[in-house]
Amino acid sequence: MNGGVLFCGAWDEGPGYPRTTSLRQGLVAAGVPVRECRVEGLGRDKQRVLRSPWRWPKAWWQQRAARQQLVQQMRGAIAQQRPHCVVVPYPGHGVVRALRAATEVPIVLDLFLSAYDTVVEDRRLVHPGSLLADWLQACDTKACAAADLVLLDTPANAAYVAALTGLPAERFAWLPVHDPDAANPVAWPRARGDLRLLFFGTGVPLHGLSTLLKAVAQVEGVHLTLVGGTAADRQLATSSLGHRVMLEPTFVGRERLQELLAASQLVAGVFGDSGKVQRVVPFKVVHALAAGRPVLTAATPAALQWLDGSGAAFFANAADVASLATCLHELVLRPELVERAAAVARATYERHFGTVRLAARWREILQRLPTVRARAA
Repeated sequence: MNGGVLFCGAWDEGPGYPRTTSLRQGLVAAGVPVRECRVEGLGRDKQRVLRSPWRWPKAWWQQRAARQQLVQQMRGAIAQQRPHCVVVPYPGHGVVRALRAATEVPIVLDLFLSAYDTVVEDRRLVHPGSLLADWLQACDTKACAAADLVLLDTPANAAYVAALTGLPAERFAWLPVHDPDAANPVAWPRARGDLRLLFFGTGVPLHGLSTLLKAVAQVEGVHLTLVGGTAADRQLATSSLGHRVMLEPTFVGRERLQELLAASQLVAGVFGDSGKVQRVVPFKVVHALAAGRPVLTAATPAALQWLDGSGAAFFANAADVASLATCLHELVLRPELVERAAAVARATYERHFGTVRLAARWREILQRLPTVRARAA
């Protein structure tokens, strides 16, 4: 593709931020050259700034300067490269409008997460209909309106944001979650008696960790390794599971996580009751499949769309302790089901979330972009 793609934004790099690396890998696998313009200072210390109104004026000027710097970099790169499009990686709310005002080159925004959905509906930090909720919805709408094409991680999430913003559905597309560091699957562990279950995550409402802990407490024969979770979750795990839980730190590096996956037979997905649970297949599920581990997760439309019938996943009703306990009990009694699911886990990852699949989706998106741009113009 002449000119390739220009990444332009203020995305985060390093452990815990796989999305932009995934975008890059998919494009390279599709044979598309990638060049980058990136500035820092637009997303750092967000929580501290939000909690400190006296910092807002200084933060505003810093972000304004960073945006101006980014626009200048983008103009120079466009003049030299003449890219097919500009991709604004997540988080792009703070820069996409400034970039739109500075170029006629088509812009693809990887929204990835809706600000409104995250704060209002998923984490429930703000009441719907409040001034802050309305402001977050407006932020989503303005960011999406500035782009020619907006990417989410699933078709259901793309449809949700289209409805939330009131923008045409054809402005939205999906690009699956992908594990940019996927290595060879880990070996199957030696039998130890108990079913070895692994949970890793922050413990946000999406994860439904308390539902999982209550279900595990009802099923003898399940040993849980817990990475992350809130302080309340970790206390509940200790008090309800006793010797059947191993507490790891709230965050572990990739190497340690691989060791824990190798020692486990099954990975816990998400079990929350928010609308977001119904629409996403989270990175932890994708990462587990890439490592050759089957997953146990909520039977949501998004998960069923890609994983039902794969043989690599087991399902329970969302936010339903009894349903989850019943599923765990069956897997304790029939460990061969888990081992059989592990044998097809990596193939399931490659089919739906692997680099080849990601590259194919990028080709479809880039071929569609000129038509979308023409309609917008």
